[in-house]
Amino acid sequence: MPVEFFFTETQPVRCIEIKVPVVVAESDVEVVVDSVITLPELAMKVDKIIASVRDLRGTPVFVEEEEQPTGPITVVELGEMEPRRVVVKKVVVSGTLHKQIFYVNKNNEVKHTSEDLTFSKLVELKEPKRVHKRREVFIEFKNIDIDVNFELQRASRLHQTAVLSVIAKAVEDRQIFVQTCPRPRECPAGNLVRDGGIEAWADATHPVFWGASNVAQTTMTHSGSFAAEIGRLNPALPGSLFQMVTRGIVGGRQYRLTFWTMEDVFGANVSAFTLNAEVVFYDHNGVQVGIGTQSLASTAIPDTAYSQVQFTTPVTDANVASALVRFSFTPAAGNTNTVKIDSVMLECVPL
Repeated sequence: MPVEFFFTETQPVRCIEIKVPVVVAESDVEVVVDSVITLPELAMKVDKIIASVRDLRGTPVFVEEEEQPTGPITVVELGEMEPRRVVVKKVVVSGTLHKQIFYVNKNNEVKHTSEDLTFSKLVELKEPKRVHKRREVFIEFKNIDIDVNFELQRASRLHQTAVLSVIAKAVEDRQIFVQTCPRPRECPAGNLVRDGGIEAWADATHPVFWGASNVAQTTMTHSGSFAAEIGRLNPALPGSLFQMVTRGIVGGRQYRLTFWTMEDVFGANVSAFTLNAEVVFYDHNGVQVGIGTQSLASTAIPDTAYSQVQFTTPVTDANVASALVRFSFTPAAGNTNTVKIDSVMLECVPL
């Protein structure tokens, strides 16, 4: 798989710059440390040796290579340096091998002594790799394993051979851009519209939390003190009641709109209008990404009492950011009646 490649997104995405470690090369390292020590006293046998590595370090070795021309021949001005690239080719592995030696002396007592041996080895990487910035390259070690063989040659002379096996990785910190995903948001509980009872009014024709056109306040309600009557100013003209909702609108969910409605009879009692209830979803750029709708003919709306209407929207798009709750009043020719709206509730439907 290539380390770098180009990809074109079909939709706008959000990217941030981060620094990440990238493994550019690796190699298996085996270091043999052989030693002979004299124990502090005569020993009958060596019970065990516990070995560990301290201060294990890796120093990358770089070489500079000339860039191989891949395009048309270029003329280099006198005194201008040829382009060069930096390649990590070798690693110097160094550290201290610490050993704890447990032996049994002539009095049949278990005693302990220790030994520290420094080591260093130059290792060739499996495949030299180019790096962007040499100062950002460091060596990382994995799967450290130590095997110690020993032989008590004389009563106090101990010969040991330790084999250190480790994987050395040349790692470079690189700054890259990554596409970020928004944190999943939970489906909020409760009513998402503000003033669902339409109780707050600036004056008789302007509700505080709702946009309104051809709307008037009414005291004939389903609950509370006030409701909204669409078409009240002129039943022959269209009207609407709407509110933009940004709180609690998340992707991958369905929303349920519930409201109560009632027809109001005026004059010649010509009932010829349509009430359309909508929940329109938008992304962060204001582009419509979904809609749920329910249409009611005037003949389906009672004129003696409020009736509940409820519908559920399709599943929202992943990029959804807001929703518009809108009630549209569309009269036909000769219409004289209006429609009342009260107790509006928009809920997120749990999965």
